[in-house]
Amino acid sequence: MVTAATASYDTGVKIITFELMSNHVHFVVYCKAKENAVSFLELYRKRLIRYFRNQKRVIDLSHFYSEPIAIETLESLRNQIVYTNRNNFVVDPSQTPFSFPYGANAFFFNPFAKAIQGCSFGTLSLRSKIRLIHSKETDYPDAFMVTGSHFTPPSFCDISLGEKIFRDARHYMYKLTRDVESYKELAALLSDVDYYTDDELVTIVYSICREKYGSSKPSLLPVQQKEELAGILHYEYRADNRKISRLLQFPIQTLNEKFP
Repeated sequence: MVTAATASYDTGVKIITFELMSNHVHFVVYCKAKENAVSFLELYRKRLIRYFRNQKRVIDLSHFYSEPIAIETLESLRNQIVYTNRNNFVVDPSQTPFSFPYGANAFFFNPFAKAIQGCSFGTLSLRSKIRLIHSKETDYPDAFMVTGSHFTPPSFCDISLGEKIFRDARHYMYKLTRDVESYKELAALLSDVDYYTDDELVTIVYSICREKYGSSKPSLLPVQQKEELAGILHYEYRADNRKISRLLQFPIQTLNEKFP
């Protein structure tokens, strides 16, 4: 998170929210032009390389780049913020959208998280600053708050701007937990696979069964309709074969042949 903070400060790109995953990262940023976002991502990549080098870890980041995607509408911006903030929650059943520590997610509409204090960057010794940033260039705001080995997200993310995108906290929670259909297009755009929890997929499957097939549950569908529903889950909802097999009680071997 130190890398994100320094890259944001040095390029003038404002981070609204972000989430660091094990093999990728999501950023929602505000800047004047696409070129600014490109500069931010490139500097972030370079500093990640420096960080891993200092940790004596060899990580191939040659493909660590994704073309910035412009957010055109207010509703799309809302969806992007929520999609980012629930990213780890979707793939890790031990997390909630407020518990994952490597992102700004925990601070949205959460005054208790915002009240967490550390020490200000300005109170650190020069040696401690260099150790934290992994660079001798330590000219960053004294007001950046440090907790453990990173800057706290409210120090460098404009979370208040992100919150203003929603009508209120209740609207944010609705988008976070109920408005699951809005993430379908985003996942396809970002090439993400897991973006629904198992419980959300169950809700979707039963809804499709009622509306499309007039059936109360998927186990009652004939084979042809199960195959059709499997295709919907695979292509539109990007569910993997194991989940489809479990939800529809459909042979995994058949699904592996159909969707290799």
